[in-house]
Amino acid sequence: MILLGCWSVIHHGPVGWLFVGMSGPFVMLTIWWQGDLKTAEMSKHPTTLDDVMAADLLGQLSKNPTPQELVMAISKTRAGQFLAVRLGLTPNFLSNIASDDPRMTDAIWQAAIDIWQETDSPKVTGAVVAAAIVKVFPSHDAILASLKLDFQDVLEGIRWYERLKALVEDFKEKPLRTGGIARDWSFGYTPLLSRFAQNLSQQVSGGTIMTRLDAHTDVLDQMLQIFNTGGRQNVALVGPDGVGKSTLIAAFAEMLIDGHKEVPSNLLYQQVFLLDASALISVAGGRGELEQLVTRLLNEAFASKNVILCLENAQLFFEEGVGSVDMSNLLLPVLEAGRLRIILSLDQQRFLQISQRNTQLAHALNTLAVQPTDRAETMKIMRDQLISFEHQFGVTYMLQALNEAYRVGDRYVQDLAMPGRALKVLESTASISKGGLITAQSVDDAAEKTMGIKIAAASGGDEREKLLNLESLIHQRMINQSRAVSVVSDAIRRARAGVRNLDRPIGTFLFLGPTGVGKTELSKALAEVYFGGEGNLVRLDLNEFVRAEDVARLIADGANDPLSLTAQVQKAPFSVVLLDEIEKAHPQVLTTLLQLLDEGILRDEKNREVSFRDCIVIATSNAGADRIREYIERGYQLEQFEQTFINELINANLFRPEFLNRFDEIVLFRPLGKAELLQVIDLILAGVNRTLEPQKIQVAVEPEGKQLLVDAGYDPRLGARPMRRVVQRAVENTVAKQLLAGTVTPGSTTIITAEQIRAAVGEAPSDRQIG
Repeated sequence: MILLGCWSVIHHGPVGWLFVGMSGPFVMLTIWWQGDLKTAEMSKHPTTLDDVMAADLLGQLSKNPTPQELVMAISKTRAGQFLAVRLGLTPNFLSNIASDDPRMTDAIWQAAIDIWQETDSPKVTGAVVAAAIVKVFPSHDAILASLKLDFQDVLEGIRWYERLKALVEDFKEKPLRTGGIARDWSFGYTPLLSRFAQNLSQQVSGGTIMTRLDAHTDVLDQMLQIFNTGGRQNVALVGPDGVGKSTLIAAFAEMLIDGHKEVPSNLLYQQVFLLDASALISVAGGRGELEQLVTRLLNEAFASKNVILCLENAQLFFEEGVGSVDMSNLLLPVLEAGRLRIILSLDQQRFLQISQRNTQLAHALNTLAVQPTDRAETMKIMRDQLISFEHQFGVTYMLQALNEAYRVGDRYVQDLAMPGRALKVLESTASISKGGLITAQSVDDAAEKTMGIKIAAASGGDEREKLLNLESLIHQRMINQSRAVSVVSDAIRRARAGVRNLDRPIGTFLFLGPTGVGKTELSKALAEVYFGGEGNLVRLDLNEFVRAEDVARLIADGANDPLSLTAQVQKAPFSVVLLDEIEKAHPQVLTTLLQLLDEGILRDEKNREVSFRDCIVIATSNAGADRIREYIERGYQLEQFEQTFINELINANLFRPEFLNRFDEIVLFRPLGKAELLQVIDLILAGVNRTLEPQKIQVAVEPEGKQLLVDAGYDPRLGARPMRRVVQRAVENTVAKQLLAGTVTPGSTTIITAEQIRAAVGEAPSDRQIG
């Protein structure tokens, strides 16, 4: 009618104004419905279900609705639509489990009342009734499991909806009261602080910082008490990165600037200025210039009378080293005097180091520990933070994505504490969505891409096929040793099926046997076949760790030694870790490795946890190789003497029992016979052909020639290792001469004859003994 009136005003004059005037009552009715009527409270003293039911749901219902009619009504309410998007409880899902029998409606109403009371919801909304329909379904646990939910998640979805609604209402009805212009005029001028510091109070009042706090409220109360007393006016917030120190400071700034909050009068409208230590150090040309700048900033903050100074990354002001400077002599008198209000934010480990070096500084600080949040607190923080994420990235997160983000962050993000771990995963997932919707699978996909690990259980047909045929794929690279191949394949299958112990590595194995029988080759084959290439093999030669002080090299920080074990696994957390010749390592090194084998965790020199829980750990040893060969030559099968052999190793003090017990499997490798070395020849020749492939040339060896290669390269003490040297001398040298002579053309296959082999291996018969 408004549009018709506007058109009539243009073309017919006064008649148009009549239409515009007639539209007024309809506009008023629409505003009334949207603002008040739709959410009207039915009764101040509820006595019936109608009195506590949300108006938008009640308006959709007939007098005696069936469960199916309830589903249709729910789908038209905002709360019902919220559960459909956030949990997957769509109208189609509810319709499939809802009955047509009107007698079931009473059971749904009773369940709705119970859920309404349990969740402390203001009204029986569409979300509450949707949950009730799920609850009365006999097999609701099983059907929710298909959505990766349980009924507690449904209740959390209702609480999430009410929380968001309350936040919106709070934002609309109670804007910050910041004291007005006269407040600023009554305090000092701060040009230097405005240049080198962030005014958190200004950012909070402008709505650019997330200040909603669902954890650490006890710390917030302690901060108010400390600054409201006459003691030393400083607070040191000590906690690991990601724990929420910055959010805590922002929430504190909001409390002071908001006249609605119950804040002591001497703190009301105080402004928090944030000084980033690393930024100040980068600006100042030298130590003297930095001291002068900090002194001027402190004086200006004190003179203004309304500034609380916050030093973020404050540890950089109290230690020497790259990117830091020791300013204890400048800051300590200020902290001890207690006249300037200061908040310091410090990393937990660095604060302990500073305290040991400078006890006077530690005594001058009012230290408040900020602990990592638990699961319930983290979930609340994630749900609130999504307001920012979803607006920024234009996506919508499901509750299943939040649950998965917590699980993935808790397990795989080691450099942060909660809630930072989960929030980091959520933010990295924003770029991976299905039609703008972030699901649990989106979280897994993002984590696998950014962290280089496999998280979700195997689901694709290609990967399932690879897992089921892992043994045959590995045997394409190595010969025999069926039991060793089987145990590592079983460990991979357990991991990818989700039935392994998540607090240990995927598998830990000790491979024992003579040299050249495939211990290292199996590790390489596993890295190539399943872990994405031999680049995901972290190899450590423990011949180089024969002293007690070599433990420091094992756990060195990656910035100082990128080849330390912890540094390499940090870069490749989904890999095969090969500990070669472990019997050569110093006992102290083996003791350090016990925690790795048992718990899948190793702490580096900075006390940071490095996770090995997505690795297969393989230790190899030649210990007792002669004894294994002796048993084989006497006709014993490996299974017959395996335990006896392990007991002999323990009695000989080669390995301690508690060390051997940390391995999932101890696998004996049998020496290779001539028949098996014939198969090794084929594998080596396949490698030669891959090398020649760019030149479009292939090489083949006559069967008799292969047997000559085996005879020339066979040494029961050295296994397959001499075979590569024999092939190089007899095959590769022959092909190289043919290429240089021009007798081999691209696209052809050159046949190496038995006579050529005999001539080549006869050139240096002593090589066999040298090898």
